[in-house]
Amino acid sequence: MQRWLPHHSGLRGNISRKGIYRKTALNDGTTQRKSALTREKRQRIKQGGLFIPWVFSFGAELEGLPLREYLEDATKLSNTLRTIHNYFKYDGVVSQGNTLLLAEALEYGLDQEESTICSKSGGSLPADFEKHVEQLPQNRKVATAIDVIQRLNILLPDTPLLNIVPGPYTLARQLTGLETEEASLNPELLRMMTKVILTMVKSMGDAGADMLIIHEEALPKLNDETAKLLRRCYAPLWNSAKFYELSPLLMLGQWLPENVDRLAKIADEIIFPTGSLPDNQRKIKRLSLSLPVSLLEKEPQEIQNFLEQQEVLNIARESRLFLLSTDVEIPSGIHKESLIRGVQTIKDAINQVLPH
Repeated sequence: MQRWLPHHSGLRGNISRKGIYRKTALNDGTTQRKSALTREKRQRIKQGGLFIPWVFSFGAELEGLPLREYLEDATKLSNTLRTIHNYFKYDGVVSQGNTLLLAEALEYGLDQEESTICSKSGGSLPADFEKHVEQLPQNRKVATAIDVIQRLNILLPDTPLLNIVPGPYTLARQLTGLETEEASLNPELLRMMTKVILTMVKSMGDAGADMLIIHEEALPKLNDETAKLLRRCYAPLWNSAKFYELSPLLMLGQWLPENVDRLAKIADEIIFPTGSLPDNQRKIKRLSLSLPVSLLEKEPQEIQNFLEQQEVLNIARESRLFLLSTDVEIPSGIHKESLIRGVQTIKDAINQVLPH
């Protein structure tokens, strides 16, 4: 691991659900203390003003490991994510940020190293697909992801754990190669994608996750019909996330301003790209925003100016900022010293204006 991130040792133990640990997990603490930590964490999430960049696969670079090997090692994943968190002091940790996880777990020929998708299905799902979905919680890759959440709940018991999963349209493209307009013509396909994601959301909730982002690379232009279809897909995901108190949010890779009004009626909370705030943003009590990842490599004054001009600091000053993240995952090739400086600049700028 790079010398600017000190190495941390492993851990022992596991957890049962939502921060309530088995007696074998920790030897120095009571159930009351653990429950208190959970309450404090939930209160911190409710308070908002969270800065949690999308940092996940970046740890492979720090460990000097091939990405695939890193993603399959729960010990290295959890220890490295803890180390990164302890170094940067983010307000939370992305405990699952691999949006290709579900497609790869279902064995659809993904080249993880290149982050490209090699669909084998020719636009349709195999006849035994539902059987694969039922076996998903036992899949090795999924089990590793859940293990990481459980370990981080022990390593960082008072730190919010943010998890990112693909939305139905994105998963449909990963598995079948269909683009959004084509997928909209196949409600049964989207229903099955929702079932896959719902299985993962429930497993994450049982493991003790705290926050959830549904990430869609793109959505079709919404009309009454497609909005109704989207609502049917998202409703069970949001309901399950709320059951587990996961504070669900919708994040989009491609932003269509004309979809905003309909999306606001479908998803309770949306992560808006900076520069694309809705016209009625002054009326929204709680806003989540994404910063362009390239901003992290800018000079401090340029970062400060951007945060002011895009109203990020003003929203934080008014206690309306819930979550601030990056628009994409922080890439492995980012200049590390610039990353350190950029993250610190953003943290300082936000903390200076947040009401205390």
